[in-house]
Amino acid sequence: MNRPTLLAFALALALTLSVRVHSQSVTGAKSTLQQLQAVKAANAALLEKQTATLLKLDELQKEAAQTKFMVKRG
Repeated sequence: MNRPTLLAFALALALTLSVRVHSQSVTGAKSTLQQLQAVKAANAALLEKQTATLLKLDELQKEAAQTKFMVKRG
């Protein structure tokens, strides 16, 4: 390659990389924050669902124990 072509290629590469970095720094931070907030909300919803499921399982376990006790008595 001759020197002017190499220089033009290096300049084009430098401009391309600087544009990508600049555009990602502003919108990337916002989208990352939004993604983290969405994950946090989804985790909170999942924890609520798991808590409700555990309460139901505890109730079923108590009912099963009562039924087992009644069957043994009768």
